[in-house]
Amino acid sequence: MQNKKDKWSLIIFVACMVGSVIFLISTSQPDDFSKSFKGETIGLVTRIENCNRSKCLRYYFYIEDKRILSGMRIGNYQENPDDLVNKFFKVKYNLNKPEENEIFFREELESDYLMIVKSGFTKTKYYEYDDKSTKYLEKLKWK
Repeated sequence: MQNKKDKWSLIIFVACMVGSVIFLISTSQPDDFSKSFKGETIGLVTRIENCNRSKCLRYYFYIEDKRILSGMRIGNYQENPDDLVNKFFKVKYNLNKPEENEIFFREELESDYLMIVKSGFTKTKYYEYDDKSTKYLEKLKWK
C-alpha cells in the first residue's frame, strides 16, 4: 500500500513540475519575442479605436518605401488617448517579418523633420473649406 502511495505522489510531483515549466515558458515568451526586434524606425499614430472594453492604437510606418499598417491594444491608458493621434513614436520591428512590431507610444519623438523624412514620410498639402471666411485654407499633413 505504501508503494502505491509513493507512485501517486511522484506522478503528482512530476505533473506539477511540468506544469510550472510550461507556465514559465509561456509567460516569458512575449518579453523574448519583443527583444528579438532589431529594426527601428518611426511610426505615425493615425487613430484610436474601441476594442473590447479597451482602446486600440492604429499606426503605420515605412520600410523600404513599403507602408506597414499595424495596431496595438493600449488597455486603460491613463491619459487622454486622443492626444496620441498625429504624433510620431519609435517603432521596433522584426527584420524578417515587419508585421511583427511594437510601438513605444509613451515616448513621443521630437519633430525632427530630417529624421521623419528619412523614415519614409512626406508632407502633403490639402485644402479645407472654411465656412466663416468662405475660402479654402491650405494645410499640411504627414503621409
